[in-house]
Amino acid sequence: MLQPFEEPASDLSGILGKHIIYTYSNGWEYEMYYKNSDTVDYKVRSGSVGGRVVKGQKVSIRQLQTALPSEKVEASESEISSYMISWVEPTGTSVVQVLNLNRREVRTVILFPDWVVKEPLKTVCFQNEHLDLMRSYRDQGPTYPIHPKIMLGRLDFIEHCTSDNEHVINPH
Repeated sequence: MLQPFEEPASDLSGILGKHIIYTYSNGWEYEMYYKNSDTVDYKVRSGSVGGRVVKGQKVSIRQLQTALPSEKVEASESEISSYMISWVEPTGTSVVQVLNLNRREVRTVILFPDWVVKEPLKTVCFQNEHLDLMRSYRDQGPTYPIHPKIMLGRLDFIEHCTSDNEHVINPH
């Protein structure tokens, strides 16, 4: 029996181990590695927080399908290659990302706390070396108003890494 807020497991074999680079329509470029079922590494390659690097970010990943598991509906190949990934950063920023690997599309909603919008350069670092500082900025705020950004982009590069040691997003 599922616990409250728990979702049934989904097949993540199509995304785990993937290393991708994508560019949003506003020119921001990101590099991401889907390490395992609950962890990603990423680097912001350009944009207002270009240079920001995060390793070991805890996430929730689900494969998207058109029907609930109890329904007998065939999913198309493009739907099977779609995944939703969500996480909350130590900065207080919340992210929901939808990837369609076959169509090479990324759609993301980023909910920025007010302090990040006002002072984005505070987040540009190898975050793992500054977790306490990021949390203190978050706690000092201001958090509100939250600034939602809807981002649409294109996957420029996709590769599959066969082991964790094979892929490293360089923090420096």
